Amino acid sequence: MSMLGARLRELRQSRNLTLEQVAEETELSVSFLSMLERDKVSISVDNLEKLARYYQVHMVHFFQAPESSPVFVTQRADLQKRMTASADIPASVTLLVNTPNARMEPLLVNIAPGGEEPHFRKHEADTLLFILEGQARLISENGDADIILNQGDLAYYVNFPHRRVANASSEHHLLLVSVTAPPTSSLDDLLRARQGAWMMKPES
Repeated sequence: MSMLGARLRELRQSRNLTLEQVAEETELSVSFLSMLERDKVSISVDNLEKLARYYQVHMVHFFQAPESSPVFVTQRADLQKRMTASADIPASVTLLVNTPNARMEPLLVNIAPGGEEPHFRKHEADTLLFILEGQARLISENGDADIILNQGDLAYYVNFPHRRVANASSEHHLLLVSVTAPPTSSLDDLLRARQGAWMMKPES
């Protein structure tokens, strides 16, 4: 069972914030935030990162601490269920290991047909990509040739420098696992953090 909504509500209430205040700062609607805290809607990658920046936490902190077992298993049926639940979202992300002490951040990323990440990313750690379903196109900000990955392919990036992922298919969803060391950040976020400011961009 997802604990995202409960964790978001806990973060907001612990800071004595109202839904209206969070909505004003993040440019997300009050109704969306309310439904999100009740696990009534899914959330896109960009909006999840936006809330992480606002609350100044890693994405891993949105999820409940694990039970006593040190092994985390995600069954294929559960992956399919999560993919179906986010079918109407251009790009969605699910954290696959819900412990704040994890030394890796495995993310399940689902990108709609013809969709792509809206901005280039630079992670602070090496990144491994594994294509579960579909076909991915890895785009470089500096003009390098695009790299095509098909189902079953792997790509390993040192620091994931200035890249973004696009769905190379206009008909089928792209489902991939991205594994990196937390926290993951976009290039813009890193630059702003170094300048001592956390800025929010409106959702396009």
